[in-house]
Amino acid sequence: MDDTVFQQLKESRFQYPEITQVISSPEKMLEIGLSALTNVKDRFDVVWDRLMFDFVWNYFREGINLAERRAKENDVKFRLITEVTKENLENLNSLKHHEIRHINSIRTNFAIMDETSYMVQIFHKEDEPPSQAFFSNSRSLLENQQVLFNRLWNIATPLPYRLKEIEYQEKLNYLRIITDQNEIRNEISSLVSQVANELTIFSSFEILHNIFESGILPGLHPLIEKGIKIKILVDNNCNYFQIKINSNTNSKAQDLIQIGCLNNLGIFNEMILITDSKYVLQLRYDNDNRMIASFTNEKHKVQVQEIMYEKYLNEIKSLDMVKTNQA
Repeated sequence: MDDTVFQQLKESRFQYPEITQVISSPEKMLEIGLSALTNVKDRFDVVWDRLMFDFVWNYFREGINLAERRAKENDVKFRLITEVTKENLENLNSLKHHEIRHINSIRTNFAIMDETSYMVQIFHKEDEPPSQAFFSNSRSLLENQQVLFNRLWNIATPLPYRLKEIEYQEKLNYLRIITDQNEIRNEISSLVSQVANELTIFSSFEILHNIFESGILPGLHPLIEKGIKIKILVDNNCNYFQIKINSNTNSKAQDLIQIGCLNNLGIFNEMILITDSKYVLQLRYDNDNRMIASFTNEKHKVQVQEIMYEKYLNEIKSLDMVKTNQA
């Protein structure tokens, strides 16, 4: 993003020129954030995962204070979705002019200003500030992402109810955690073999590659023969899976398979497997490189993961459209 375009964006409150771009300048990323908070008129919708929450609180307190002033003095509505825990509760309670809701284990961040601009901070290392940002004021992308935010907002838990959950959280049992490696294998095989309509996977390349190569994930042929739709989204190197699938399936079967790649839009550190919009299996590796899985059929947790998949897919499509137009 050159300085002329950047200046035009600021002067027009990010409404023109229409642009979708990955920004690598920390200075521009910071300036966009502050300018958006300064110029917002009606509403600022925000999602923070743990990484974003920690970054904002450690490095962007100026932005927090500015948002609070804008809400108090200019009646701007700030809606925040994050994971509310005992550890961050004191910080969240200091936000007197934000409406806050909770979602367990949220794994993304984005902000929408007045339905005119959209930005995602991209973290490549957990212990460092974001190294890039994805910015867009594309009308089609904004409309889609606003719908996704509203869906998240509707299924998120209002802060007063979340406070009660924290008070009694020892009595709650949201997830089944699986650490036995054979049991994890069996769980994956069972879930995939029982898919009736649709299998959705979004994952780090490393985890999905290891699962494919180790044979933990059953073959796709039985699913394809049943006409099941398969959606795969990885953070990089999606050509590996595209080649692997194309070499083992016919053209008709390939119509059932959708593969997307985040490339510069972020890095996953886990794998999410969703079957028939009913079940979610979340996989990651611990510090000893052993797989840990959590399984749930809780409706709103399934919905959250499906919305996250759509969110990433919308960003990919928007950036691909810009690249096509520039070609």
